[in-house]
Amino acid sequence: MRAMHSGISGKRSSWETAGAVAGEATGETPWGFAQILEHIDVGILVLDLKCQAIDYRNPLCDQLLDDDQLCKDFQSLYDLLLKDIEATDCFKHVAHVGHTVVYRDRQLGCSTYKTASRYRCIFLRDITEKLRLESIAQAANAMDNIGFIFSGIRHEIGNPLNSLKMALSVMKSNLDRFSPENIGEYVDRGLADIGRMEYLLKSLKAFSLYEHVDLKDLSLAEFMDKFFSLIERDYQSHGIEIEVDGPLDETKVRIDKRALHQALLNVFNNAAEALTKQKDARICISSEHRGQLIWLTISDNGCGISPEQQRHLFKPFNTNKPTGNGLGLVITRKLLAMMNSDIEIDSELHQGTRVTISLPVSPAEEQSPLPAAGVSDGEDG
Repeated sequence: MRAMHSGISGKRSSWETAGAVAGEATGETPWGFAQILEHIDVGILVLDLKCQAIDYRNPLCDQLLDDDQLCKDFQSLYDLLLKDIEATDCFKHVAHVGHTVVYRDRQLGCSTYKTASRYRCIFLRDITEKLRLESIAQAANAMDNIGFIFSGIRHEIGNPLNSLKMALSVMKSNLDRFSPENIGEYVDRGLADIGRMEYLLKSLKAFSLYEHVDLKDLSLAEFMDKFFSLIERDYQSHGIEIEVDGPLDETKVRIDKRALHQALLNVFNNAAEALTKQKDARICISSEHRGQLIWLTISDNGCGISPEQQRHLFKPFNTNKPTGNGLGLVITRKLLAMMNSDIEIDSELHQGTRVTISLPVSPAEEQSPLPAAGVSDGEDG
């Protein structure tokens, strides 16, 4: 194996040489790369893949790895820090890759850069304590969320259950005195309470229904056309007009069509409820292609949402609807997140609501560059 040349060994690495050459060429004091790299609080390692040699490593790199034999062996360092990511050929698409390596019961955060075809520059940090604290914080947050959800379930089931219990108790105590009409009234009340609990259980089932998504590349315009054909007649029967603001983007997006259908249905149902008793009720849809995302916007001219309510929109069991359970938007955000998508809601009380959903463009979709402003493909007239 070729002998290692490193800043630590007293020989100049390619990085140190660059600083010195630049200084000599301009007649100025050299950059002082060596001083910076020797004292920076990040481990730095540069590997030369062509020569299978260690081009440079700073003192903190040695401290983090804490293994003299490892630090001097190119192949061992390559196997530990680079082998897995090089096998994926990821540098064809990106110049930087972040990953984590477990070494001697410690977690090392690695940021690897392709500085040239033959060089890999790796920045190392010990993130063991950071991950431990994050894990504790996540566990505490999860427990808070579970407590909040259980409290909501207890409330949502407890209320109709108590009402049902009271109705049955009153009816049992008065069976010999109640008329058939009275008994029928109490039975209807009991069935309504049972219906509320069934609705909650169906919502909870919907929340766990899509544990796995089947992502496929689909045309958003075609998907929305099919979606409109399923809902338009029902909405028009309730006096709600669905308008499309310009042709929807034909670009393909990577989605699970069942999950997106359910998410959009939740959004449209919310819009329909906000349009109850609204004159000239309408829902407007538009799309915009920005970078690697398609932004789908659903706007209504309904009653809007108060600022206070907006702050709690995505909390489970938070609702101002008499018959709602506050799970619709929670389920919607979960479904979209599983498709690497997101949702934003902007609303003004008595003015309407705008929901924006970001959907990832299919990686296979060719992105043709737009012509620069003022530049024509043809000759000037």
